[in-house]
Amino acid sequence: MKKLAAIVFWVVQVSALLIFLVPFSWPLVALWAVSHFLRAIGLTLSFHRYFAHRAFQMHRAARFFWTYVGTSAMQKGPLWWAGHHVNHHRFADREGDPHSPLVSGLYYAHIGWFLNDARHDRLESTNPVIRDFSKAPEIAWLDTYYAVPPLLLAVAMYAIGGMPWLLWGFCLPTVTLAHSTFAINTINHMFGSRRFETIDESRNNPLTALFAVGEGWHNNHHRYQRAARNGFYWWEFDPTWYVIRSMAAVGLAWDIQAVPSRIYAEARTVKERRRQQPVASVTETIPMGLELAEDVEV
Repeated sequence: MKKLAAIVFWVVQVSALLIFLVPFSWPLVALWAVSHFLRAIGLTLSFHRYFAHRAFQMHRAARFFWTYVGTSAMQKGPLWWAGHHVNHHRFADREGDPHSPLVSGLYYAHIGWFLNDARHDRLESTNPVIRDFSKAPEIAWLDTYYAVPPLLLAVAMYAIGGMPWLLWGFCLPTVTLAHSTFAINTINHMFGSRRFETIDESRNNPLTALFAVGEGWHNNHHRYQRAARNGFYWWEFDPTWYVIRSMAAVGLAWDIQAVPSRIYAEARTVKERRRQQPVASVTETIPMGLELAEDVEV
């Protein structure tokens, strides 16, 4: 079964290249955007901020809707996804982290762990996500039959618009969304800024935040995981947070976890300390010897 899943994954990845055989049109680009960003919000809102971090509560019908949308992204089941994310935070950038580029290398952290590592095939029953959410029958069903939502989406795209809709409405956005999600595990632990001095290498990156609907503010998130928003400031683009706020406005979400004032105070303190640190000048540095290795006495 695992080998079949890997084959399907790579077939979809390669099939995205077929868009070059389809006449270009802006409506197809719009279709890609809807499929990519809507399913991205399903992943980040339900899998990540709800199941993994309990950042808010939401109505059961809304929970099923967003979990179904997230599962259609073809990134396995919600409990599997969220449970492994909890382990990522427990062991961030240390042995035990399912996908740290610093521990296991770029390819393995980006894709390898997701496809074919037996260590991360199942979660322990004590994992808080499994313990608390596996009793919900509709969520357990989606976790077991996670192939059904993406399959139905692919069939629907082909039935509505033939091959162009299948490619632009399912194949291409599934690929771009997969790598947008995986980039948080890799790019955001290698490139970007660090507002907070966390014990891991998490970083904020506005480019990944764009395509992963707010998840790219990863250093923020690693500093305070319970917050419903990853963009801690208004200028940090976080569409998932905007949807959560909209749901709260109509009574579909509540108990929203805010960023504590002490975290904002810490950000100001770190910024000020860095500002006051003197920058070394080339005219003030201590002279360094230029001995060649063979000239140094041993």
